Formats: sequence, C-alpha cells, structure tokens
Amino acid sequence: RRPEAEASRAELRRLLARCDGARSAVVARWASPSRLTRREQEVAGLAARGCTSREIAAQLVLSVRTVDTHLAHVFTKLGLSRRQDLPAALAAEVGLGAAGARPTRDT
Repeated sequence: RRPEAEASRAELRRLLARCDGARSAVVARWASPSRLTRREQEVAGLAARGCTSREIAAQLVLSVRTVDTHLAHVFTKLGLSRRQDLPAALAAEVGLGAAGARPTRDT
C-alpha cells in the first residue's frame, strides 16, 4: 500500500474515534479496506456458495473467462489455490463468507 493511503486511513480511524460511532458505507469501506474489489468480492462470494463459473457468469452477465479472471485475482490476493478455501478466506478478509454474495433471482 502507498504511504499516503495508509496515512489517510490512520487519520480516518483517528477521526472516527472522536465521532463515537459515526458510520456510513464510505466510512466503513475506508476504515477497514479489503484487498478485493467490489466485483471480486461478488464473484468470490458466489463461488464460495458453490456456484460454478458458468452459473456466476450467467447471474452477473459476464463471460466465463471474466469470472475465472476475477477468481484468479482473488486466489492470488488471498493466497488461495482451491475454491473450497474461499468461504473461510472471505470471512476473514471482508466478513462476507458465503452470505456476502448477491442473492439469486428466482424467475
């Protein structure tokens, strides 16, 4: 991480401590940032729930190759080599686990 970003995060944490419980989506994201992008979290969450790359692609309107690329990035960032390790790794990383993925639509 860049030193400027770390300094900004430290300042945010300092200010949050003074604001006693102030919360927003932006504040939450910056206070405890994930190494994963929002799309990587979404794809990984679905994979953690047992969806195949083809199912994820269909649900998110992506190509299978794009899904596999997102998963490759997730595996690299989290130091994983198997899909079976995703639920625990996601829970530790961003508090998502299997429950963090977008719910499926029943049609």
